[in-house]
Amino acid sequence: MSKLAFAVLGSLVAMSAFAQDSAVKMTRDELLSFLPGTKVTHISSGGSERHWTNEPDGSLYATTNNKNYGSATGSQTTGKAGRWKVSDEGKYCVEIDWKRASEDWCASVLKGEGDAYYLNKVDDKHKIVFVK
Repeated sequence: MSKLAFAVLGSLVAMSAFAQDSAVKMTRDELLSFLPGTKVTHISSGGSERHWTNEPDGSLYATTNNKNYGSATGSQTTGKAGRWKVSDEGKYCVEIDWKRASEDWCASVLKGEGDAYYLNKVDDKHKIVFVK
C-alpha cells in the first residue's frame, strides 16, 4: 500500500475517532428534561423512515413508510401506538408493536455538534432527529 493510501486511511480513522469523541452521552436527567414533546425522525436498520412525538405521558404514535413490508393495497404508510421512556440506566427506550414485527429497544443518546443526535454510536446509520 502506498504512503498516500496510508495517509488517507489514517485521516479517515482519525476523523471518525474525533467525531465519536466530540459527541457527549446525554445523562438520564438531561434526557428526562429534553425528550418530552420532541418530534422524532428515525431511519430503521431496514431503511424505513419513522416519525413520532414523545408525548409527556410516555405515549407515542409512530408512522412509517414501511420499506420492509409495504401492503397489499400498494400503500406502504402505516401507524401504530407505542411507548417511550428513559431507563434507570439513562437510555432512551421505545416500544412499538407493529403489525408484522415488534420493536423494543433502548439506546444511549449521543449529542454531537449542533442539533446532531445519535443512538449508541456516531455515524449516519445511527442518527436520530429530535425537534422541539
